Amino acid sequence: MNNSSQPKRHAEFDGLLRAAAGAGPHGHLMDVREALRPVLGPNRPLVMLCPHADDGAITAACLMHEYAIRRGLPVVEVLVFAGERNVAAPWLNDQKKVTMREAEFRLECNVLGAEAVCWNLEGYRQPGYHPTDVDVQKVVEWFAKRRPGAIIVPPANDAHAAHRVTRALAAVGLLGADLHDTLVMTGWTPWGPLPQPNAYFTYDGEGERTKEWAIHCHASQILLTDYTQYCSHLGRAYAALTREWAEGHSLAGRAHRTDERFVGVELFQLEAYDPARATNNPPDPIHQALGLLRASTAAPAATGPAALTNTSAKAASDAVPA
Repeated sequence: MNNSSQPKRHAEFDGLLRAAAGAGPHGHLMDVREALRPVLGPNRPLVMLCPHADDGAITAACLMHEYAIRRGLPVVEVLVFAGERNVAAPWLNDQKKVTMREAEFRLECNVLGAEAVCWNLEGYRQPGYHPTDVDVQKVVEWFAKRRPGAIIVPPANDAHAAHRVTRALAAVGLLGADLHDTLVMTGWTPWGPLPQPNAYFTYDGEGERTKEWAIHCHASQILLTDYTQYCSHLGRAYAALTREWAEGHSLAGRAHRTDERFVGVELFQLEAYDPARATNNPPDPIHQALGLLRASTAAPAATGPAALTNTSAKAASDAVPA
């Protein structure tokens, strides 16, 4: 029998197919409340790292409001690059613009029930948002003092340099403060969609209105880009996708939530150490930090926590983009 009519399979095809198979197992979505239950407490806050003043409202307003107001747990919003001047008000000088954006940030925190913190890092005034040594020390000391139970950071694939540097600074803080038990959550931003979301937070109509209020706190930005309708449509689309997923798949091995009153969903990616993401090009600083933290737990006790912390902080700071 002549098999010459059979298509020839190129060896390169097998390599491409193996690359897809090696990207991880078929994912399951879980209710993020389940992951947060064991890590948050009166002395272990939920921390949202905001590269810009309105990033918290866009990414996780409903989640933060749920824990700050309805559950009474500490929630902290950190404005990483305080001093933003992107205000469409030419009649204001630079200092007034800075004051306006910080006031809008604090107003949003009041709406959501979160504590407002402004780091005001020197890196904002450096090319590429590159942090100074003083910035790195400030971040490490803050993480060591506040010891977040969970942090929300931008995606590693984010197109905005300030967002990528914020993720790297989170890695520096975790490593420098030797926080092995902090849950790292990547949150959606318009500049960097989540590559593999694995957790969801449902919110109802009241939650959606709270998110609108939080976004509207940033009046100086609404004239430039109004994310209100954008976030509403996206949240409802995610809700539809979550319902669809529940029909054909398991949501973290549990039955789907029977409460169908929710109108929107905020999506997250819970991070667990992946050596491939720590060594890819460019490497993900969060996974570099998680790997170093894992190694430090296996290191001999004779090295001492101080030595580990200093080594870890240096390694993580090297991951900050130039």
